[in-house]
Amino acid sequence: MQSKNPVFRRSDAFQSAGSGAAGMSADQLREMYDAPSYSGPRRDRMTIDDVVARTAMTLGTLIVVAGATWFLTGPVQPAHFGWLIGAALVGMGLGFVIGLRHITNPALILGYAAVEGVFVGLASKVLSAYVGDSSIVAQAVLGTMCASAGMLAVYKFRIIRVTPKFQRFVVAATLGFFLIVAVNLVLRMFGLNLGVSGLGGLGLVFAVIGVALACFNLLLDFDYVEKGIAAGAPSKDAWFAAFGLTVTLVWLYIELLRILAILRGGD
Repeated sequence: MQSKNPVFRRSDAFQSAGSGAAGMSADQLREMYDAPSYSGPRRDRMTIDDVVARTAMTLGTLIVVAGATWFLTGPVQPAHFGWLIGAALVGMGLGFVIGLRHITNPALILGYAAVEGVFVGLASKVLSAYVGDSSIVAQAVLGTMCASAGMLAVYKFRIIRVTPKFQRFVVAATLGFFLIVAVNLVLRMFGLNLGVSGLGGLGLVFAVIGVALACFNLLLDFDYVEKGIAAGAPSKDAWFAAFGLTVTLVWLYIELLRILAILRGGD
């Protein structure tokens, strides 16, 4: 029997369906009978559920550690700034290792999330103390959620298409941005400050650039997940996708928090 569906009619499977089992030998029928039944899709392939679950675990670890850091470190002291710079350098170094080597080890990625939790907790506490109002933390969290939802819509409706040229631009700009920030952090340990990570005018400019780059990186993260699922990437890659999303969301949050602190100013 031929299908009336024009798509199916072009398929060899549907064109040969009319012959049924009549044209098959006894051995072929026996092989079909003995073959294992269909057991559903392979579970060693990455799915969107895997990515969501791993991202929830990674962000959950980060949030718990950030909250503990906030409540256990006491009032802001000069020592907090040293801890903040140390956590930033450790997190940045570990992030580069995981990213460049495409590491999918859950323990290492959750360890990275814990380090970032210390950094986020300290940064939130220091900046909220600077303006004398902890509500900027909630505002930055809300801003991060809204920006992420907005970029997901931008990606979903292909308002901005993730082309190879776009990817190269974003990656190059991001590496350059973090190189400048890393150099500035090291110089601050020796009493020098370029101002790019500060709360002045240059700091505001770099924070705005950081927000834009973080949003563009979210598009790359969404593209990685979509293409990975389509290509049948192994399920362990869901951890790397969760790592990428965590890096970008933390970056976006910190830059938004810094913008709010600069605009509010210190008491």
